[in-house]
Amino acid sequence: MGIRSCPHCGSSKVQLSTKNGKHGCLWFILFGWWFIAWTIVKWVIGLIVFLLYDWWIAIIKGIAGKGHVWKCRGWFSRFKKYYYCHDCGYNFKE
Repeated sequence: MGIRSCPHCGSSKVQLSTKNGKHGCLWFILFGWWFIAWTIVKWVIGLIVFLLYDWWIAIIKGIAGKGHVWKCRGWFSRFKKYYYCHDCGYNFKE
């Protein structure tokens, strides 16, 4: 993975941060069950992508001597990656 640069000003002085929202008990009572159901569906989709695509492509690229970026990793991650540029103050997602 190369050095991340700001798409706004081109500076390489960017900082990675993760956004993790926290919710209270009322939110969990009203929406938590839907969140748990969506998380289970998301993990199943990630597992299917891992088994049907990533695993085979990793073997093929490993034999060819090339690297592989795992596509299923985004399905399993709960945190979104946000970058902050220290020169211009621009915030952007990956």
